[in-house]
Amino acid sequence: MRTNEHPLAISDRRIHTRCRGNEQAFTMVEIALSIAIVAFAMVAIIGVLPTGLQVQRDNREETIVNQDGNYLLEAIRSGGLGLDELTNFVERITITNRSRGHSISYFGSRLPESGMRIPLTNGHFIIGMLSVPTHQLVRGNYRGGKQVRSTNEVTALMRSISGSASQRFQSQEFRENAFTYLLTTTIAPYVPIVTNNIPSRDPDPVALTASNIMNNLYDVRLHFRWPVNISGEGEDMRYQVGKREQVFRSLVNGRLTRTNGFPFFHQDDPRFANLFYFQPSTFAPPPNEN
Repeated sequence: MRTNEHPLAISDRRIHTRCRGNEQAFTMVEIALSIAIVAFAMVAIIGVLPTGLQVQRDNREETIVNQDGNYLLEAIRSGGLGLDELTNFVERITITNRSRGHSISYFGSRLPESGMRIPLTNGHFIIGMLSVPTHQLVRGNYRGGKQVRSTNEVTALMRSISGSASQRFQSQEFRENAFTYLLTTTIAPYVPIVTNNIPSRDPDPVALTASNIMNNLYDVRLHFRWPVNISGEGEDMRYQVGKREQVFRSLVNGRLTRTNGFPFFHQDDPRFANLFYFQPSTFAPPPNEN
């Protein structure tokens, strides 16, 4: 039987048929080897993934601490007023007086007043408590009498002020999910030179300058530590601090003024504590040694 197909078309069809007959599928060995290679790569990727997530978390926490550190340092330096939003982020402030052998604790404003607990009603109180100097003259004066200095340690349990909106929880039941750190403030007079050998009545300008600097220049240090694991509530609150830390330091010039403290407590009340504020535009004269 004759056909109208061209001879070249018949030849191409025969070649295609022979080639398709020579094709073979993957063997089980080849499939197993492919799966092993993919599994090896997946194990390596999964092993690196937790490290990448931890690095991202560490960078986020360091960024938050840097922003909060600069914010709080500027607030203390300027004696900031009107920062009432701090009441949403300060859980607890503890002022420990080592000389007197007892501690005064200040808790968040959402907790009722009871025992040694004092509500943090506004940012003015918070800045005043964070600015309590490390060494404080509690009895005596410069002109005579016995001088007794107390050593104060100020720590604040705080949640992150900056960061994403998911970290700024206002409800108490969700606050444990926010990034929390422990802040320790240290404020001490700056001593540029040794003044022990300078006579107190010497009118030397160097002595007067050194005395003036000691009364108007302070070394301010903010020590951040995290992470913080909290257990318990209220006065039974306990926490453990991790090994990560960062320190902010700055020199602040001006007068560190002591106020009357909490106006709603009597001075004989054990909860009474003086508040301190920096006044950058006001300078204290050198102490009168006469």
